Amino acid sequence: MRFFKMSITQLFSLTSKRSLICIIGIMTLCGVSLQSLAQVYSLKINTSNFTLEGQIFNGYTTDFVQPYKEVKKEWWRYVNARTIIFNKKTHLVLTVPAKGKDTNEPLKFVSQLIEDKNKNLSTLKLALVKDEVPENQQAQLSNQVKNLLKDFKVNYFTALVQNKINEQEIAGKRISQRMDKYLLDNSKLQLRIEKKPEEKNELTARLKTNTAEIEKLQVKLNANQKKLGQYKKELTLIK
Repeated sequence: MRFFKMSITQLFSLTSKRSLICIIGIMTLCGVSLQSLAQVYSLKINTSNFTLEGQIFNGYTTDFVQPYKEVKKEWWRYVNARTIIFNKKTHLVLTVPAKGKDTNEPLKFVSQLIEDKNKNLSTLKLALVKDEVPENQQAQLSNQVKNLLKDFKVNYFTALVQNKINEQEIAGKRISQRMDKYLLDNSKLQLRIEKKPEEKNELTARLKTNTAEIEKLQVKLNANQKKLGQYKKELTLIK
């Protein structure tokens, strides 16, 4: 009986990020310290023993402050695209199918996501089912579970932040376009004042109105760019 020699990370094909896009943010970033953000996007993985249906598993756990339902949805998408899932209500049994012809055996994992009583924290548990795995391969494969969880978090958090960056860039573009229209209109009004001085009072009033709108939009654009810069800083914390 031969088992997979490639890494679990490779088995799960961890390059895809499309399924991890989540549109719900978890906090307002203005005034938030980098330390707080580091906690929000923590990649910390802990070794842990946990019990499922009376059986003790040696694996890893990691925490999320993002909404439980969102984490659950993204984790389901993630493993559903890469494994065969058996839903046992309290947890999932994940099977990585064998590849090749009679050269490998499938690998199985158990996964459980729980939410604390205060609904402020979710914990994802993952462990290798070692029943049919040779002892000389168990340590190596179990250790790679840690890499799997970390890779999921990196992809998930990166998608969250990138989505916020995209939203700010779109919003900033719209603000700039509105400002450009007012600026263009002001240029036209200036030329018209020169050509038709008799309309100066009316045209000057329009100029003032446009200028006031431009100033308001500039304030919005400044706030937009500040948030954009903060979101980009977040990416540096996800590594």
